[in-house]
Amino acid sequence: MLPVSRFAGLPKDAEQADHSVTHPRGFRAAGVHAGIKKKYRDLALLSSEVPCSSAAVFTTNAAAAAPVLLTRETAACDRLRAVIVNSGNANACTGKRGLGDAARMRSVTANALRLPPEEVAVCSTGVIGVPLPIDAIVGGVTRVARKASRALGAEFTTTIMTTDRFAKQGALTLALPEGEVRLGFAAKGGGMISPKMATMLCFATTDAAVPGPALQGLLTRVVDRTFNRVTVDGQQSTNDTAIMLANGASGVSLSGKSLRLFEDAFEQAMLLLALALVADGEGATKVVRLRVEGAFDQPEAEAVARAVANSPLVQAAFFGGDPNWGRIVQAVGQIVPPADGAGLKADVAFDGLPLVQRGVAVALSYDERRHLQKIMQTREIDVLVSLSRGPATTTIYFSDLTYEYVTVNSEYN
Repeated sequence: MLPVSRFAGLPKDAEQADHSVTHPRGFRAAGVHAGIKKKYRDLALLSSEVPCSSAAVFTTNAAAAAPVLLTRETAACDRLRAVIVNSGNANACTGKRGLGDAARMRSVTANALRLPPEEVAVCSTGVIGVPLPIDAIVGGVTRVARKASRALGAEFTTTIMTTDRFAKQGALTLALPEGEVRLGFAAKGGGMISPKMATMLCFATTDAAVPGPALQGLLTRVVDRTFNRVTVDGQQSTNDTAIMLANGASGVSLSGKSLRLFEDAFEQAMLLLALALVADGEGATKVVRLRVEGAFDQPEAEAVARAVANSPLVQAAFFGGDPNWGRIVQAVGQIVPPADGAGLKADVAFDGLPLVQRGVAVALSYDERRHLQKIMQTREIDVLVSLSRGPATTTIYFSDLTYEYVTVNSEYN
């Protein structure tokens, strides 16, 4: 099932299913242990039994990994039919050998599925700077292709995990005027989360028929409003990839109002997955929704939101249950230009409780202080920063910063 959050909800015509990327008709998936990791499954396959339209977005990091470069530059990203994914090794910063390994990974998969290589995407996630054990992967491709079935969508999800504490997946059945369509989802990510399209991968499937250009526009818009709205540590991965496959196996073609209804359901599901990435932020205990309003323009709104959300001081305060709004104000003040003869006139509220008005602390009553303590102990906290400088607004979601985050990232190899 999809993760749960008070910050996102599914439309009434969308019914959840206890399934994953193989919930839509005509998709198969599986995972095997190929030998990249010591003992866990590390090679996953997702494919469609029939041709697809597809869409993809990738990291904009200049140090993009070999599978990103290969798929982005040489795949038919508007008609992909399969994705081969390994975990445990990012195949990033591996030079010509890395590109060659990614290409071999693709060609072997294409041969196993009897597809043109350009219809296969390659994704990797894990340690940077270590060559792939490509011979082990080649052997694993044959096994995973033979094993793939509609029943193993959840296995695909768990196979792509690295430092994830829990699987991020779900499925929907959507009732539209033209008929029933299905959607499936699988994502992974914990640390290095601040997508700009963390170690973030996301795969979505549907049996609706959606033309390639419309699908690409839909995916780009939705990713910008969901995965590009979250951060754990402000770090952008070399391997970020989101891919959507639409095989039309339902016989339902989407356009006009139905396509808009489909996009709404798709967006809410993607937001739930994105929020799950934040909740799983390598030791995270809280998810904070930060809304910035009244900024001078959109760049200022975005800069203010990122300054607050990526501040270790702010994140540590939320971990400690400390409503230290001073850390938020100082982060805002780093972005907003100084006003002549006046300080920052920002308002700050936690879950609707005003803490700062026009840059001055609000004197809270005893009951309000008790209420604030309860707010700080919840797993999801809503923060509003109002600047009264203009019309621009934005929203971002971030995690707290914990002891476990430091432990995981000091020992990860």
